[in-house]
Amino acid sequence: MSILKRHLTICAILLLCPGCVGFHYQWHHSSLTKQQENPQSMEGIWTGSWQSEQNRHNGKLRCVIRKKSADTYTFFYRATWARIITGNFKITCKTNYDEGTWKFSGTKDLGILGGKFFHTGTATAKSIQAKYRSEMGDEGTFMLSRP
Repeated sequence: MSILKRHLTICAILLLCPGCVGFHYQWHHSSLTKQQENPQSMEGIWTGSWQSEQNRHNGKLRCVIRKKSADTYTFFYRATWARIITGNFKITCKTNYDEGTWKFSGTKDLGILGGKFFHTGTATAKSIQAKYRSEMGDEGTFMLSRP
């Protein structure tokens, strides 16, 4: 392979995969620091699935949650569908903690392909149940638990 082709290939990979690298970094860092073992925090790694209520599409779902401030968390998601297609996105959510349960909500503009994405749910130390809705007409559920 010529040097020019090699450089173009590397540039294409770097342009197309930044979310992939970011998610894997977050996942690896969180699993190494064992944040998932803290029952007093939503922070850490989560695994589960998603299900569309519109078209019954579904797939695996992984999430890393990081605390941004006292009432704000960032959710880093990696979803699969059709068993081979993956996608990553992050969304910042406002949270409210009351008697062992976090309630959260956030909005993210996913651009021309996804429009505005709305995300609400509840979390305990062991599980997350969330609803999503997209301006593009899709809505469904996320079900996650600690690995």
